[in-house]
Amino acid sequence: AMPLGKAWWLAVGVAVAIAAAVFCTTIGPRPDIMPAMHTMRFMSKFVFTLALAASAFALIRALSMPGASTRRAMAWMIAAPALVVLAVVLELLVVPQADWGKRLVGS
Repeated sequence: AMPLGKAWWLAVGVAVAIAAAVFCTTIGPRPDIMPAMHTMRFMSKFVFTLALAASAFALIRALSMPGASTRRAMAWMIAAPALVVLAVVLELLVVPQADWGKRLVGS
C-alpha cells in the first residue's frame, strides 16, 4: 500500500496536470499576457489561488485522518478571502472614487 502522504502529493500532481491541460485546451492564455504579467493584479491572482489551495489542502489532509484536529486547518481557510478583502481595500485607496464604478464593472 502507498503511504498516505505520498498518495496525497501524487493526487496533487495529477490534479495540477489535469487542471493545466483543461485550461490550455479550453481557455488558453490571454492575448496580452506579457504586459499583464507586470501588474500587481496579475500576480495577486496567483497569491489568492495558492493561499486557497494550500489552506484547502491542509484541511483535506486533516479531514482524511480519523481523530485528527481540524481546528487549525479550518482557521487557515480564512487566509484567501482575507487577502481578497485586503486587495480590494488597497485598490479602493489607490483608485479615485470616480473610477470605482468603471473598475467594478469594466469598460
